[in-house]
Amino acid sequence: MENNKNAKPTLSQIAKQLGLSTATVSLAMKKNSRISEQTRARVKEALRESGYVYQRSAAGLRKSKTDTVGIVLNNVSDPSFSELLGSIESQLAKEGKTVFLCNTDEKVERQSEFIRKMSEYNADGIVLVPAMGTQAADLEDMKKFSPPIVCVSREITGYPIDSVVADETLSGYTAAKHLLNLGHRRIAVVGGTLNITPFNRRMKGIRQAFDEAGQEFDRALVFECRPVRAQGYEAAARILDVEDPPTAAIGYNAIVTLGLKAGLQRLGKKIGEDFSLIANEGISELQHTNPPLSTTSIDLQEMGRVVIQHLLSRISDPTTPTKLTLIPSELVLTDSVSPHR
Repeated sequence: MENNKNAKPTLSQIAKQLGLSTATVSLAMKKNSRISEQTRARVKEALRESGYVYQRSAAGLRKSKTDTVGIVLNNVSDPSFSELLGSIESQLAKEGKTVFLCNTDEKVERQSEFIRKMSEYNADGIVLVPAMGTQAADLEDMKKFSPPIVCVSREITGYPIDSVVADETLSGYTAAKHLLNLGHRRIAVVGGTLNITPFNRRMKGIRQAFDEAGQEFDRALVFECRPVRAQGYEAAARILDVEDPPTAAIGYNAIVTLGLKAGLQRLGKKIGEDFSLIANEGISELQHTNPPLSTTSIDLQEMGRVVIQHLLSRISDPTTPTKLTLIPSELVLTDSVSPHR
């Protein structure tokens, strides 16, 4: 019989490879105290290298599907992801599927462990917001056992996977162009880091707007940070401390911009008068602050609908080519921006 190198290994095959009994390997997997730490470590490494996944749902004849989907978010406290999650759950409920949720807090290790757990429970699929720093190799290592995965909000550079993301190049371009048209030349960019794809797409759009305006963009006005409220708040002092400080800023997302706004106001800046500010995303909190914040907004309900449409298609036919879908943004203006003075 011809060997299929893509076939999933069996427990007995791994036991034979290690020179152990199947019972010993099984006990080691369950972290039984009767098995030495050294043996447990050998078993764990062999399981990892082989891609073996213990199917918890296997009992007699296992169903071909479990009607469960894993949702992996990077920050559940971010209101935009809460809204996106609501849309995703609503779409999955219509399909009769139950959701398991993981908050990675931007930890790649936690993300990998959850994907493995969803594989053990034979989940139908996974919706993933990749943690900061996720590499192609992180998913490639799990490809042989993981259920179908669709990325949302962020892509994974160099890895072929279905992704549904905001058109960040358009968002960056639109925000920067509007501020440039108002006479601003010193424009700060706050939040995000080089190891997440939306940041790089946003920077591409911002630079495009500067190039079209015949203006030079100052890289010293890019303030990378984790896109959370506290770091936006702390960035306020940093952007005002540079030589020839900016008169406007573009925030990576809603919460980092809300933090930046609070920090700037604490330092005496009047948003919409002597400092212009544009956020990203369209959460309601942006309109319930003083002044309301301008933003490049996307339809998160539509994003959730498209993500699940892609996931169901991928579950139905795993062999189809992967695709990237961009959700367009629109600039929503408020009194948080004004002409340069």
